[in-house]
Amino acid sequence: MDHRQRILTAVILTFVITLSVGFLTEYVRQSMTFSWAIEESDEIFYDITVTGLSTTPTQSLPPSFAIMNNTRIMVQIVSLPNVSIIFYAMSFIDDVVEYMKTGTTFANGTEIPTGYRVPINNHISQCILPVGGWKHLDSLFPNRVYRPYMEHETYLSVLHRNYFLFGYSSNETTDVHEWQATVDIETGVPQTVWFYIYHEGQPWTTWYNVSMSIVT
Repeated sequence: MDHRQRILTAVILTFVITLSVGFLTEYVRQSMTFSWAIEESDEIFYDITVTGLSTTPTQSLPPSFAIMNNTRIMVQIVSLPNVSIIFYAMSFIDDVVEYMKTGTTFANGTEIPTGYRVPINNHISQCILPVGGWKHLDSLFPNRVYRPYMEHETYLSVLHRNYFLFGYSSNETTDVHEWQATVDIETGVPQTVWFYIYHEGQPWTTWYNVSMSIVT
């Protein structure tokens, strides 16, 4: 191979490598980029089911949250955070998950009592996610709690073919708090949301599970 052929080969090889790196960089950038598929003022309706008990050694009563059983709520998107940057685990939690995106009323527009409205609204808001970077998002969190009965606090995620499972689990000595949502990967809207609370006190021990299913 003469000198000119070597130079031409080197130029072509350099061009191919540069082009490949460029495509790879763009692929990685796109896989880590999010956008909103919903808009402010969008409305979503959910049906609520509540189960649970409050007990002492001599009594057993429904939990106070049972008042929300078999109700329908309306969730309105009131604000959406900027998602044009690349997120990592804690920044995604702080800037997207914990960002308050929603307001909630009963389906007929009447106010939900504060003690029930706040936890319902918070849990739904936390589960409304931007779309696009699902694989990147899934890589940020574990997919299970390996020792669920030991004290812990963690977020969880599992990417499925048609939905994204996103959740949270916390276990302390006398308190357990868990929530989980199946999120539509096309819209970022949770199709189901549930949260579970357990509190052990004196004399009452209370647990309840609140399930919310989207109305289609």
